[in-house]
Amino acid sequence: MRRTNCSIALGLALSLTLFAPGIASANRDFDDDLPPNTGGRSGGSRGCSSEVAVASTVPALILLAPARSSSPTISTHPTFAWFVRDAGSWPMEFRLYEYDRTSLETTLVAEITDEEFKSAQGIMTLSLSEELPPLTVGRQYLWQVELLCDRHRPSGNPFADAEIEVIDPPPMLDTQLVEAKDEFDRATVYEENDLWYEALATVLGDGSNTQMARLRSALFERVTLGELESEQFHQSRIHHIQR
Repeated sequence: MRRTNCSIALGLALSLTLFAPGIASANRDFDDDLPPNTGGRSGGSRGCSSEVAVASTVPALILLAPARSSSPTISTHPTFAWFVRDAGSWPMEFRLYEYDRTSLETTLVAEITDEEFKSAQGIMTLSLSEELPPLTVGRQYLWQVELLCDRHRPSGNPFADAEIEVIDPPPMLDTQLVEAKDEFDRATVYEENDLWYEALATVLGDGSNTQMARLRSALFERVTLGELESEQFHQSRIHHIQR
């Protein structure tokens, strides 16, 4: 089982712990995976399946987040999404840390490690319940996904992380959203305001609208590298998870 490289006393092995502020706080060892070291992509070509039909140049795990230090969101209960290359159903682990770039400290605020949390080939979205305590505006967070191909050889498990920052809504956003005619207009408003997570959650929630499909493709192009990855994203089935 891999964790961000912190000395964190958790005692949560296979349980589900969500938004419990102050559970853990420690200095990270940044020699291994200083964010955003993975760039939201698992290293190498190794995945969980022994029958990989896709060329090995496509990573086994890609987080749907722009490759920059931190992407903003106005949601205190964000929706996260990632791409899984290999077929099959494999155990996953998700963790969300509050991250202080100045002090280099992390605090675990969310963890999903239950036995029902498993992968599916394609694009997976994870929506965190509104009943859970909200994230804090003005704070930065680091989210991580790991596929547990082999619990006995964690170093070989596909693993990726990305940063997210919770911000106040732009001044005119509420007015723009009120004037939006449909979900496509809302997604466009989010995209124009550089609210990646809101735009992505909106376009992944509606696959039937042609305009929405075009916007979804445009967002995918900000994550994929090369034609092969782009093709895989566009052909992917979308799987929604609620926690």
